[in-house]
Amino acid sequence: MHSPRSALTTVRRIAGLVLVPLLGLALALGPAEPADAHGDTIHFRITGLVQGHPQAVATWENDGDAVDEEVAATLSAVSADGRALGPWRLLAVQGAPATFTTRETLPSGTWSVTVESGFPALGRGTAELTVDGLASPSAPPVAAPASAPPVAAEAASPPVAASPPVTAGPAPLSGSPKEPGSDSGSGRLVTGFAVLGAIAVAVALAVVIGVALLVRRARRRAAR
Repeated sequence: MHSPRSALTTVRRIAGLVLVPLLGLALALGPAEPADAHGDTIHFRITGLVQGHPQAVATWENDGDAVDEEVAATLSAVSADGRALGPWRLLAVQGAPATFTTRETLPSGTWSVTVESGFPALGRGTAELTVDGLASPSAPPVAAPASAPPVAAEAASPPVAASPPVTAGPAPLSGSPKEPGSDSGSGRLVTGFAVLGAIAVAVALAVVIGVALLVRRARRRAAR
């Protein structure tokens, strides 16, 4: 008949065989990664006009950091007399981080301007701008491919009336889905807890089965 000390030693060995892989798995999973501190909302501050082009600065709502990545956003404007323009696509301004503008210019008048984004996060900003009509219609310094060399105009060609500006279509607000990363920490944590729970149940069952087998064996020996 096995002594109580021998039975206890056997149970410890069984528990050790199960706990060692459990500890290894816990170390492999490691701590959960911290959540993205930026949050998931963008704030647009409409700073004014540059040669008739409205400009806006994008920052993260939670911590105020500049949005230093590609942004899909549009700008719309409604005048005091009911005229509506846009939505116009926002373009990054060269040499000005997190600053965006449009290729189009606002006509004279008082305008209620709204900026909205869909990527990398939802965002919004509003402001009222007044255009006095003296701004130059030159294009803003946006980040765009270099244009082809100018072609010399033919001599004595009659002047051609400029066509009215074409309103650009709305830019796609829905960007590509976020890359897995911001949710990886919570996903790994949930998976780790699930695995730890399953292994803990297995350890408990192994211990109970081991003790039951030892007690049964001891009783049989005693009965003989």
